[in-house]
Order: sequence, then structure tokens, then C-alpha cells
Amino acid sequence: MTSVFQTNRPAADFTLPDCNGQPVKLSDYRGKNVVLSFYPADWSPVCTSELSLIQETLGDIHGYNAEVLAVSVDNLYSHRAWAENRHLTFPLLSDFWPHGAVARQYGVFRENDGITERALFFIDASGLVRDAWVAQDPAVAPGLNIIFDALERIQGMPRKEARHA
Repeated sequence: MTSVFQTNRPAADFTLPDCNGQPVKLSDYRGKNVVLSFYPADWSPVCTSELSLIQETLGDIHGYNAEVLAVSVDNLYSHRAWAENRHLTFPLLSDFWPHGAVARQYGVFRENDGITERALFFIDASGLVRDAWVAQDPAVAPGLNIIFDALERIQGMPRKEARHA
């Protein structure tokens, strides 16, 4: 994994609106592991594939005492339509205004494009960033193994044990 954000340091807290305009605060997830997924854009083919796969494995992710928060700079109306269309049940958070402020905190805002990098941050239950991954090419989604391998390291147990916990 490529680390862009120092690991074993507190995750930068933020509050962003979800697709229904409700504020979601990262620190409200203390006690849970968090897969913080930054993605470039709603409706794009790669993002659609990536987040649909996460949705399909959400039960397994929850087996690691983990929640998924997905962030892009799209507005909440785009998020709402896309979540409904793709049947996404985890929060899609809008980093629309100030444009990309949270992505900048995590070092994954693409100034030249005005979008985020495709990136994953793995935050443990105490609020520490334990691992990070950033795509070398934003047109390439992470394999699910990246998510599950990081969650296994956080939990300190092999995947089979975590699924049966």
C-alpha cells in the first residue's frame, strides 16, 4: 500500500453531509473501525464498480466491526440519486463545499482536476489511521483484498476468524 497520510496518528476529524443532508461526523464512529473511501465521481464506471463491490461485501466488512464512509466532491443531490440507483446503503458524503476541504486534509485532493484521488484510509476503533492506499492510476479501483487485508491487520486475526466473530 502507498501511504500518503502518516499511520498510527489520529485521523483528521470532519463533519460532512450525507446524501440526505444529514451531518455525519467521523468521530461519531469511535468504537468501530472505519473504511474511509475517497472516490473521484458519482456515476463514473470505475467508481460505480468499486462502490457496488463494497456494497456486495458490506456484511463481511461489518464482520470486522467496521463501517464504510465514502467521500467525493459531488453534491448531495448527485449522491442521493446515485445511491438510490446503485442501492448503496453506506453513507456517501459530500465534500462539495468548501470544495474538497476534507480531501485536502487527507492529502488526496487533485487540484488540477477538482476531484479526489481514489484512496482508502483504514481507521481503527480508537480513531487512529492504521493504513492507507492511494491508486497510482485513478482509473483503477482497489481490489477487495486491499480492504480485507487492512481490516485483518487492524483486528489482528485472519479473515476466516473475523467473519465468524
